[in-house]
Amino acid sequence: METMDENQTQNRRAVIDVGSNSVKLLVAEVTSGDVTPLVHEGEQTRLGRGVFDSGKLDPEAIAQTAFVAGRFAEKARRMGAVEVKAVATSAAREARNGMDLIEAFRDVNVPLTIIEGEREAELVLRGVRSHSDFSDGPLAIIDVGGGSTELLVADETGLRLQHSFPLGTVRLLEQHRLSDLPAAQERAKVIEALDQFLDDQVTPLLGTVALPGMLVGAGGTPVFLSRILKETDDLDATELEALSWLLPEVQSLTDRLWMMSLERRQALAGLPADRADVILFGAAIYEAVMMRCGFHELRPTMRGVRYGSLLS
Repeated sequence: METMDENQTQNRRAVIDVGSNSVKLLVAEVTSGDVTPLVHEGEQTRLGRGVFDSGKLDPEAIAQTAFVAGRFAEKARRMGAVEVKAVATSAAREARNGMDLIEAFRDVNVPLTIIEGEREAELVLRGVRSHSDFSDGPLAIIDVGGGSTELLVADETGLRLQHSFPLGTVRLLEQHRLSDLPAAQERAKVIEALDQFLDDQVTPLLGTVALPGMLVGAGGTPVFLSRILKETDDLDATELEALSWLLPEVQSLTDRLWMMSLERRQALAGLPADRADVILFGAAIYEAVMMRCGFHELRPTMRGVRYGSLLS
């Protein structure tokens, strides 16, 4: 009979979220529908680079992503996690060679599941609903990733809208190559592209769905926007989820970021240097969605796919 590590408990679990831009680890205690985080950690591997044009994952990106995931899994097991699993999203599910990624993860002893967009949206909703402020009542959630954006709207009667859109920060970065200091016309083209996307794909789906005034932002973008606004690298989940940003604050920060050079963005407190390029597109997506849909308030959260995976 196997004995447990001294740190191990039956409730300690870990999930690795393999996105188009970064790999993220969550180690947590999971009891009776509650997730108590012990470790949040992420590393950018840019798995989705080139995949939205070529249709294939880059072998180097696969190897780097699997290496980081293996290291995260080892850390989780040292912390006593009885289960470590991984889920991959947009880049992996769109690639023709997704099995290569699964095999690379198998080599580092990490079971990987490539989930469909609708499943990703379900996990985001389950994760966000685990927060007491969002556990019931009207709710609108957006999770902007590197390759896809999940939008969910729920009310007291249940889920009203659940959709995964082919819109993401890495995808936009590859479609719109910017100067180190973006010119006004470069930003204008991004805004035009977002407006067209919302007109064609988002607005028709919303129809007569009633939207609350508050938008819950999951994923990395609202976390980093919040850290920039607070001018700190050290913002834990409890502090983050107590924050609220009004639309004018989001617009003001977006304007400020787009008027900075890449070098200045790389030096910002709260923003990892390797995210200084994609943050422009993340901010632009949030601004466009809030303006188009009438959201006047943004509440950031770390809860999303990873929390939902641990609760599923």
